[in-house]
Amino acid sequence: MRGFIFGVIITLLVLFVGGYFYATTGHFDTRAVGNTPSTFERQTANKSLDEWVDEHAPKQANPFQPTMDNTMDGSMTYDKNCAGCHGSLKQPISPMRTKYYPPVPQLMSRTPDDPDGNLFYVIKYGVRYTAMPGWEGVLSDDDIWKTVIFIKNASQMKDNSQQRNPQNMDNSKSNSPPK
Repeated sequence: MRGFIFGVIITLLVLFVGGYFYATTGHFDTRAVGNTPSTFERQTANKSLDEWVDEHAPKQANPFQPTMDNTMDGSMTYDKNCAGCHGSLKQPISPMRTKYYPPVPQLMSRTPDDPDGNLFYVIKYGVRYTAMPGWEGVLSDDDIWKTVIFIKNASQMKDNSQQRNPQNMDNSKSNSPPK
């Protein structure tokens, strides 16, 4: 029995030392561009992130109501600080999406279904080993909460902006042929 336990310990030690050697001697591909996370890596990282955020995020509801003023305030903060990576209403898929490892979620093409408190937590504290910075000390909590309102309501704003405006309607009523 003693030999078996010794064999298990030696095997684990060899695996750990071998993995450490592989990762620290230039054998591990560190490029962000051109690489995509494996299914295992993506699922493991997402599960870990979800569990951590679920455990640590505030359980409170958003203190702001989704009024037009609050949504517009959140929109301005989002456009200034987030749209370059996460997409905007005008360009829902950011050209920067695939320039990070892992690729950046495109929040204007897929609205997150996470609770508001979870989004607030991720925006405020960021996500380690990704390009998502923590905005604590840069944005106020109020700005972050209003940005969450905008993110959660962006699909409705996008739908409204794609409807024809009155100027287009007037042009459609004219009898002249389309150009």
